[in-house]
Amino acid sequence: MFPVLFLVAIFAALGMRAAPAQDSASATTTADDAQKLDAAPTKPVGRAITLSDFGAEDLGYLVIPTTPPNVGIVLVPDAYGFDEFTRHEAERLAGEGYLAVAIDIYNGRQTTDPGEIASLTENMDDATVMKTVNAGIRLFNESPKFHVDHVVAVGWGVGAKYVLQAARESKLLDGAVMFYGPVQTGGIKRIPVPICAIYPANDPVATRATVLNYQNAMRGVGNDFTAWFIAAGAGWSNPQNKHYNPVEDREAWKVAEPFLVRIGAEPVRSKNPSMIDKMTDGVKGVIDKL
Repeated sequence: MFPVLFLVAIFAALGMRAAPAQDSASATTTADDAQKLDAAPTKPVGRAITLSDFGAEDLGYLVIPTTPPNVGIVLVPDAYGFDEFTRHEAERLAGEGYLAVAIDIYNGRQTTDPGEIASLTENMDDATVMKTVNAGIRLFNESPKFHVDHVVAVGWGVGAKYVLQAARESKLLDGAVMFYGPVQTGGIKRIPVPICAIYPANDPVATRATVLNYQNAMRGVGNDFTAWFIAAGAGWSNPQNKHYNPVEDREAWKVAEPFLVRIGAEPVRSKNPSMIDKMTDGVKGVIDKL
């Protein structure tokens, strides 16, 4: 959890300082004005950061809520990359009380040209992208200033592919949300964290039947996986996409937000087992073999 001196730590981490007191000769704020200012809600503070301390050289956009959070959210963008939409989503989620970081999957490149986007996605290096995703996850697990009890990865389209991979591989993740993400047809294995997957009802490739078969296969190996359908085309969240549908996007978040609440309400699990835990597990393993 965040320390008691939460706001002090935030200002120190962001390199901020309190504004100097007004000179008495120039102060014009009335008592009524001061009360209005005190009553006004404080917006979350966001800024660009580097993830170099956590295994990647890429950028992130960290947004800090105004109250101590217990869930950190790593946002992995779609094919448009580290765009205004993804940063806005980080700000919106921080406004709801989550600690959020949007990450850059294109190493600083940004474009809206369809041809360039296709080239970028075709030439993405999976290992490099996963280093960045894992750096965002490690930020919320290892940073003394921004450590939280639970970490969830959220991804759109291309980003959802890497969120699914993180759910399979990372021992530091507590849950994953995929918006119009991949649908596996084989090789499905056990995934240790719950997944909330939201698909477009009108996708000609990831059809309803295909998604439901995927859900059955995921559950068949013991995965906590639930698929939902939204009455829109793939890409409904991002204003740059031709299928952008803000009404259906709100409907999608009506599914995703209870999932985030659920993860935040779960008991805190030890992500880095102590030596005693390891010894206990070893002894239990020997006993089980007897």
